[in-house]
Amino acid sequence: MGEREKTVCFTGHRPEKICQPFDENAAPVRELRHRLQERILRAVDEGYTTFLCGMARGVDLWAGEMVLALQEPFRRLELVAVQPYPAQFRRWPPEWGKRYERVLRFCDEVVTISPAYRPDCYHRRDRYMVDHASRLIGVWREGSPGGTAYTIDYARRSGLELDLLLL
Repeated sequence: MGEREKTVCFTGHRPEKICQPFDENAAPVRELRHRLQERILRAVDEGYTTFLCGMARGVDLWAGEMVLALQEPFRRLELVAVQPYPAQFRRWPPEWGKRYERVLRFCDEVVTISPAYRPDCYHRRDRYMVDHASRLIGVWREGSPGGTAYTIDYARRSGLELDLLLL
């Protein structure tokens, strides 16, 4: 894994928290994905080379896919999957499971937090990513509780640079 100073981690909501009903082809979701890609490109332009993806449905996997797509023009980029446990995707809708497997297959490195599900494995994953990065790119509905809020709060207390897209 790259140096912490050149490392970005991602956090963001699952699809159902982004909008109801969720439609990935809806204009607001396309716009959000475009803004996320702009933030990733800005980080690359500023010299960030390693990206940590928590492998959750929604923002995490979108960001992972975007980094993978940028590896062709920017060969120095590294994508690290930080999965809470290997079977994380098993109960997801099939299309998200396929995306998960594709991102995982093309990652430069895979970090597994726990060999099986444990109640704290998601928070441990989030802390691992923050502890190994210097910037967090996040998509958050301000005031919304959950894992994204937890990760942003932990990153803020840890002194990471926050680059937040607020919903």
